[in-house]
Amino acid sequence: MASTDTTGVVERLLDDDYVHEQIAVAGAGLRDAYRRARRLPPQKAVQDQTIYDRLRQTASGLTEAARRAAGKPKPEPPRRRRSPLLLVILAAGAVVLWAAKRHGQIQQAAGARVAGTAQSARTPTATPTAGDR
Repeated sequence: MASTDTTGVVERLLDDDYVHEQIAVAGAGLRDAYRRARRLPPQKAVQDQTIYDRLRQTASGLTEAARRAAGKPKPEPPRRRRSPLLLVILAAGAVVLWAAKRHGQIQQAAGARVAGTAQSARTPTATPTAGDR
């Protein structure tokens, strides 16, 4: 980690190209926001999304430059919680398995009924033959 004493910060401000780039990005964003706001009436300038985007660009550039000059590392993004997603996937899988099992039982019962009906239809009935009369 870089030193945070005054001389270390000043050296980074003077020597670090990344700090210079970020200050330039911030200055360009501020300049563009000012030029756009100057052309618009105050009521529209307050609601203009482009002006807000340029001001956001300015703020992010200054924040990055200050973080780099102070020698602080970029913060890590927060960890994503995957437990709700995993829970939904497991619940959906359980429902699919239950439905497949239920469907198989219904098909099996219907097949047994059809087989029983077909079996009784194949059984010959006693019909009188020439020898029986």
